[in-house]
Amino acid sequence: MKCKKIFFLILFLVLISVQSNVCAQSGYKLQIYNAYINGDMNKWATIIHNFEKESPSTIERKLELLSYYYGYIGYLIGAKKNDTAQKFIVKGEKLIADVIKMSPNNATAYAFKGSFLGFRIGMSKFKALSLGQESIESIEKAYKLDPQNIQAVVDRANALYHTPRLFGGDKKEALRLFQEGVTLIETSKSAKNNWLYLNLLTSIAQAYENTDQKKKAAFTYDKILRFEPEFKWVKNELYPALLKKM
Repeated sequence: MKCKKIFFLILFLVLISVQSNVCAQSGYKLQIYNAYINGDMNKWATIIHNFEKESPSTIERKLELLSYYYGYIGYLIGAKKNDTAQKFIVKGEKLIADVIKMSPNNATAYAFKGSFLGFRIGMSKFKALSLGQESIESIEKAYKLDPQNIQAVVDRANALYHTPRLFGGDKKEALRLFQEGVTLIETSKSAKNNWLYLNLLTSIAQAYENTDQKKKAAFTYDKILRFEPEFKWVKNELYPALLKKM
């Protein structure tokens, strides 16, 4: 039973591509946001390359670069580019170790640790038995360290949403946590040019769709496009598809 629970968590970790912490960010924030709303992963890769050349030394900038690795790795795995993904996983895990050494109780770093382990398992399901439990424990540790940490909240929500109820999943609680993540961003006035904010709202809309709450999904997609009219994924794909179903 434990193996099945691990499998479903890891399956989701492979599919997600856009989680991040809310932290002090460099001038790359707007560039990443624009790459995200336009679905331009070549631009995303260029931003990462430029950021790496600066050799970030502070915790905040290491975490920012980690969030960009995180999004790019998710894309690479989805595109079956596992060799390239592996290289970025190695880079990311080194940064995670650096942050934990500098800040042993950093919730964001532990959330990333769990997710990067998930990426490894996603590329080789045979690693689930050796790495799966550590991945889950890292995410849980992140949430216990700081229940209001965006990365920890979202990762926990993802795990609950995509794990079958028989193995501990809870879609209702997951939706609550997704909403909590949105609220945390809005109350901290950090939604502007924040790719995570759009991604959280999109996750909520998709969760409504998958639980046959189409009106709530449409309301959420509408909110997204009022906030960012040029978000291509929602504008050209997700929202039109929902409207056809309705």
